[in-house]
This record gives sequence, structure tokens and C-alpha cells, in this order.
Amino acid sequence: MNDNSEDNQVNVKERIVLEYKDYVLTNGKDPSSVYTFAKAMGLSEADFYTHFNGFEAVDHEIWHSAASRTIEALKESKEYTSYGSREKILGLFYTLIEVLNQERSYYIYSLNHEKTPLKNKEGLKAPVIEFVKTVIDEGLAIKEFEDRKYISEKYHQAVWLNVSFILSFWVTDSSKGFEKTDAAIEKSVNLLVEMMGKSALDSFLDLGKFLFQNRFKPGFKM
Repeated sequence: MNDNSEDNQVNVKERIVLEYKDYVLTNGKDPSSVYTFAKAMGLSEADFYTHFNGFEAVDHEIWHSAASRTIEALKESKEYTSYGSREKILGLFYTLIEVLNQERSYYIYSLNHEKTPLKNKEGLKAPVIEFVKTVIDEGLAIKEFEDRKYISEKYHQAVWLNVSFILSFWVTDSSKGFEKTDAAIEKSVNLLVEMMGKSALDSFLDLGKFLFQNRFKPGFKM
């Protein structure tokens, strides 16, 4: 009896997420109220609030799911155990974009509407930071990254800033298969890793040249 009840609750939660995504993509805005949204689903407000405290919480869940699927897929890849720190960070970015491309329209809507700016999207940020901190600790332990007083403890923040940059680039990328986003990932992660290592100048110049040639402008307020 309890198992069925739990399954029903999971189904309701999944329905809310799916209906929310469909609504905002169809209407270009959030529902006017939880009451009208729940009623259209045949639910009560109480049903909705059992799972979410508002529409921002639904958005949080969607981003958290994307982050979780990204990290899970990366760790399950056959090559993961042989990856060094650079490859793990690079894999994180490539895999995240692959996951987001599956529902690109929603994530662009979420980023452009800025109800919760990217810097505050804890659904994405928290799992990414947790993963990155582990990778950085591994890199420091094997001297792949330089242990710098007061600086190395902030390396994960630099990776998160790079997530913001890549998503801003991705939002405006019109190239076939988003190949320019892939190039931006490679160049920016190379720079990032070298900054955490010993040399950054060559990668910095390479990334700057790439952005200038492509007339990069942020796709949303970062």
C-alpha cells in the first residue's frame, strides 16, 4: 500500500515537471498562479506544494536533474577511470552540453528569462561544484594542479565561472551541431587547466583570438 502511494507521489512530481516545461515553452512565460496551473492538471494546490514551493523550485529540479544526469553519464563512460583531471573537467563540459541539448528550448527559456540568474541556479551549481572539488583535490594530490596559498581553494569557483561562460556562448551558438560551443569548451578548459597548472599565456591568447573572430557577445546576463 505504501509502495503504491510513493509511486503515485513520484508520478505526480514528474507530471508537474513535464507540464511546467510544456506550459512555459508553449506560452513563453510562467503560469499565472499555482492554483490555475494545478487546476489545469486536475490537482489541488496542496498536491503541488507537496513537491514544490513554487515555480522556481520546479526550475531548480529541472537543472538539478540535468546536472545529475551529466555526472552520472560521465562517470559511467568506459574511459572515465583512466581520465586525468583535465579530461574529467573537459568531459563534464562536453557531457553537460549534450544533456542540455536534449531539451535546449527549455534551458534557453530558463536562462533568458532570468527568474533565477545562472549564478543562483543551485540545482545546477551545487552538484557541479561538488564534482569539481573532488576532481581538483585529485589534481592537487598528484601535482597536476599547483597548490597556491589562498588561490587553490578557489579553483572550483573558476570552473563555475567557466560554466557560465560556456552556457552564455551556447545560447547564441548557431553553428551546425553547436561545433563552435565544442571549440569554446576545449579552448576555455585548456586555459582553465593551465591557469591551475603552471602556464596560461598561450591558451589565453588562443581563446581571446577565437572569441574576437566569432564576435562573441554574452547571450544573457551572467
